[in-house]
Amino acid sequence: MGDDLELNTIQGVHDNNNVASDVCVEVIPENGDFHDHVNSVAHEVSPLLSTSQVGDGSRAELSVDVVNIEPVTISKDKTELQRVKRELNEVVVWKLKVWMVILIVLFLIALIVAVTLIVCAAGYDNEDEKYDRSSFVVERFFRGNFTLANNSFTSHPLTQPDESEKLLEQLKQQLTSVYNSSPALARYFSNVTINNFRDETAQFELQFIIPSENEQLVCYTLSREMVKGVLLQHFYDQDSDAGDHLYVIPTSLSIEVWTKRRI
Repeated sequence: MGDDLELNTIQGVHDNNNVASDVCVEVIPENGDFHDHVNSVAHEVSPLLSTSQVGDGSRAELSVDVVNIEPVTISKDKTELQRVKRELNEVVVWKLKVWMVILIVLFLIALIVAVTLIVCAAGYDNEDEKYDRSSFVVERFFRGNFTLANNSFTSHPLTQPDESEKLLEQLKQQLTSVYNSSPALARYFSNVTINNFRDETAQFELQFIIPSENEQLVCYTLSREMVKGVLLQHFYDQDSDAGDHLYVIPTSLSIEVWTKRRI
């Protein structure tokens, strides 16, 4: 070969076993045409972008100004309400609008329900109210006593026979009214008798008449607890402040089943 090649050693900077083989070229305004290229790019940037010089003027920095654009918003709720109003005001037939049709339908439904309830109530036949009074042949007796709190009579009522008879009649009417108004016992109730009245204590007798098949009645409806409970509730409902001479002390009431012996 006619020409000799001269080999020169390239020295690199070694940093932590890393060879700096990449050359970083910093672009400065003095680098000829590149400076014009940067300027041309700056002129082509959107008007929202501005060019500013930083530091010593050796470098060009582009900054972006953020412009907040507030879009025009429409309330969705208001739009939906307007849409519903338009639909309700649409004419369905003749001059009837949608909302009118809805009200008419609701009125007809309420009218049908009311008429149905009236018809059912009028035609309802309570089977429990049907009973044959002639089938009540078995007598059931209770006896008991109670004490009056505001009695003005003495302990010897025979000295005032007229007043005594009046008091006994009032007590009889009171007990009769209690059992005749009882939904459970009225149909079986027959009679009440006030046998004696002495020392402000009245002794009474209750008579009921029940069917021959009366096992359930004796155990539940006409049990001692039931018969006593009806009368006791009446005594508790009395007004103790009224000063009534027929006021009965509720705790003084006692009732027991009694098997009356026929002579």
